Amino acid sequence: MFSSTKKPPSPEGGFPFQDLENCFHDLGLFCKCNLISTLFSRPCLLWSACPRTWWVGAVGEFSVSCREISTPAFCQLGSSNHCIIHPMRPSFFHHLHPPSIPAKQARFRYTLAAGGLAVYLVLVLAVTGILEVFYYIPTPGEAALSVQTLTFLVPLGGLVRNLHFWAAQFLVIVSAVHLLRVIFTGAYLPPRRFNYLLGMGLFVLSILLDFTGYVLRWDEGIHWALVTGTNLVKSTPFVGTALYAILVGGTQPGPATLIRFYGWHIFGLTLAAIILMIWHIFRVRRDGGIAVPPPPLRETQARISRFELVRREVLAMLLASVALLALALFAPAPLAPPIAAGSSLPEAIRAPWFFLWVQEMLKLGSPFLWGLVVPLALLTLLMLIPYIFPKPALSEIGRWFPKSNRLAQVVFVIILLTIMILTALALLPIS
Repeated sequence: MFSSTKKPPSPEGGFPFQDLENCFHDLGLFCKCNLISTLFSRPCLLWSACPRTWWVGAVGEFSVSCREISTPAFCQLGSSNHCIIHPMRPSFFHHLHPPSIPAKQARFRYTLAAGGLAVYLVLVLAVTGILEVFYYIPTPGEAALSVQTLTFLVPLGGLVRNLHFWAAQFLVIVSAVHLLRVIFTGAYLPPRRFNYLLGMGLFVLSILLDFTGYVLRWDEGIHWALVTGTNLVKSTPFVGTALYAILVGGTQPGPATLIRFYGWHIFGLTLAAIILMIWHIFRVRRDGGIAVPPPPLRETQARISRFELVRREVLAMLLASVALLALALFAPAPLAPPIAAGSSLPEAIRAPWFFLWVQEMLKLGSPFLWGLVVPLALLTLLMLIPYIFPKPALSEIGRWFPKSNRLAQVVFVIILLTIMILTALALLPIS
């Protein structure tokens, strides 16, 4: 609806500047369509709830007439220096998103942009990983040397490797933030319980992919993951020895171990992650998009279009790219000398940062109990949150810290603080 009493203009007409300004204040719409944007057909990014139509107005800060439109539009310079705006058709990337989503739940302080950033980081990992495959040699004698060759001799190879490394670390962090957001907003309410499990599966796969990629360096820095990490499997009662032989390809780590970790990293785990990611995104759309209360219980009915959603996602991706490039340029991925034949596990070696808390728990006693049972029990508890804890109230969905799922929040905070404290203890200087 528009509040101006003037008759809507024809495509060649336009309102005086002051009328356009009053109209915009009434409608709450704004579009910058200056001469530069008209020449290059930059999108105006306008949206409201009425059927699509033409927008016409003078070139300037307030550049469109008092007619409403359902999609963003492209500006073109018409006759008499008027800005003729045509509705913009959704692209393939726009069609990956719902036509509109609730404006309140689309804010950054609600979503934290975690889901979109996770997808973007996966794309960065895929591109950089494919480039690394051309130079990596998966043999114990050549693996570490090929990583050094890629880092120091291949043009831009060091940048590609650093981007791959930091994108992998960011993916684990962003996935954890996404899990935190889902639990602290009660966004796992049915019908989203199964998709919550898919998300947990993706979180576990991101850690396993990071772990297997870490081992592929095959240098002194990965000794903990190679020796202690695989020995945890051997500690499993009854089937430990058989599982260990399947994992490392023999009675001790060797050439078969590297090939198996390489195969799991670039094919097995990656294929599973792709399938779960597509399934997860599909279920997000099928389950109604972002979790919100039913329409009668919502505080506001305001929505944003898919065009505005994509614009915000692109902005988040650009900011993430800047952070990745800065780290890739000034904080190189770790390197260490190749593993020497017959070398033993150094006492000062540490686990990967995301397993430091497990390494600290191993000091408490049984490797099977503290290295496998306790971590798996915590993971199982997190996966069962939608099933064993009280359901969030419908009226509280879509907001932070709903009172109705306070128990789940407390349990998650206890688990998170425990992991953080153990990690901090593991980072203390080794005496």
